[in-house]
Amino acid sequence: MSRQDDPPPDFSVNPQTPTRNVRHKSSLEHVFHFTLASPQPSREQANEADFLYHEILNDCESAGLFLPTPTTDKGVAKVYLHDLFRALHKFCPTDLGRVNLVRMILHGLFSPTSITSDDRLLDTILSLARKWSDATDFERQQTYRTLELIAADFLAGFFIPLTAQSNCTPSVSKVLTPPSASSVGPAQGTPFRLGGLRQLCLLRDGNRCLVSGHLDKQFYQQSRSRGQQARGIYTVVTQAAHIIPHSLNSVKSIGDSLSTTKSFVWQILNMFQTGTSTELEGSLIDTPANALMLASEIHDEFGKLRCYFEEVEDTPHTYVFKTTRDAAPLLPGFYPLNGRITFVNHEPEGQPLSDLPCGRLLKLHAACCKMMEMAGAAEYVDQVLDDLDRMEKEGTLAASGSSDIGMLLRMKGLGGWAGGYDETLDTRYTFAAGG
Repeated sequence: MSRQDDPPPDFSVNPQTPTRNVRHKSSLEHVFHFTLASPQPSREQANEADFLYHEILNDCESAGLFLPTPTTDKGVAKVYLHDLFRALHKFCPTDLGRVNLVRMILHGLFSPTSITSDDRLLDTILSLARKWSDATDFERQQTYRTLELIAADFLAGFFIPLTAQSNCTPSVSKVLTPPSASSVGPAQGTPFRLGGLRQLCLLRDGNRCLVSGHLDKQFYQQSRSRGQQARGIYTVVTQAAHIIPHSLNSVKSIGDSLSTTKSFVWQILNMFQTGTSTELEGSLIDTPANALMLASEIHDEFGKLRCYFEEVEDTPHTYVFKTTRDAAPLLPGFYPLNGRITFVNHEPEGQPLSDLPCGRLLKLHAACCKMMEMAGAAEYVDQVLDDLDRMEKEGTLAASGSSDIGMLLRMKGLGGWAGGYDETLDTRYTFAAGG
């Protein structure tokens, strides 16, 4: 099927009876099990929903609510609920994505335990959410608890998989995902990586790191061996960094469907920016539009959502390179002059030119970086990934007692959570996987 023939991304999923081990409101199950593809709310409804959403977050801030984990008593930064959900809203790359996010959260907080088709309408949820200001202390505590669980599911099912750097890429439980992967993302994955992607990107990007401008070390050495002179003072090891990770589409065999873990991530990406899964379905994820050459040091930070490219308005293909407060400092020579970078195709004339890095995908990546930074979740995510890696390699938890056992159980499918470890994940590649 060609890209032109692909149906528009569909968020529609069917209600599902909660499992015996997990209460209905203890996960994103009933949030995703309603139709986001249903008619959009009116502007008045969307504005009211937005107001109620922020009113609840203001109360969360006043109450000082954060994810309760053992790490918060061991010096690790707290993830405050109001910071996380404000970040999701503020940095969502599209207006439609913000509307969908607010709808999802309000449905998660106020929809009845047993959902009917009428209950999925935003107007029905608004009639319940309007009562927030008159809620009793007990009702508020119940709502806060639900919001806390939704926050944990966003971390476990979205941000942690996007930043996974080891061979213990996590899986999420079945209650987090719809019954059909085809309804939320690419129906088919790809067992292959485009072998020539690195070479295509090197030619397009002038055999240099796009951020620092330094020459690729291998290209420099090959040029010298051929008696050619390569212009440049410094050389670096470069990698073709995927903007959206190859691993989200990787499967073992041709025809395999994506795992529920990956479908969940695609569902969130589609919610933020409609059509992302269609742009990158199957092997389309391995095109130059979804990759750029970066020095290894920058590649690592890019994959951890700690640096990004912010588009300069009214200047085609020009970006400001930015790092988050959690990024490891780079050597002075690794930062672009004036902080700006203009993408130019350096391929020889007379041959088809590769696409430049896609602005829509870079915008989505930048949004995820800003969300992580504002939410203060980077240190927490690193802690969970370290614990997962330790569990896989050593079968132990942190000796300091700082491991978030609740989150680890959630992600490893233990203690009543369905799912278990997802062996179909291609664990060799990260968010900014090398070529």
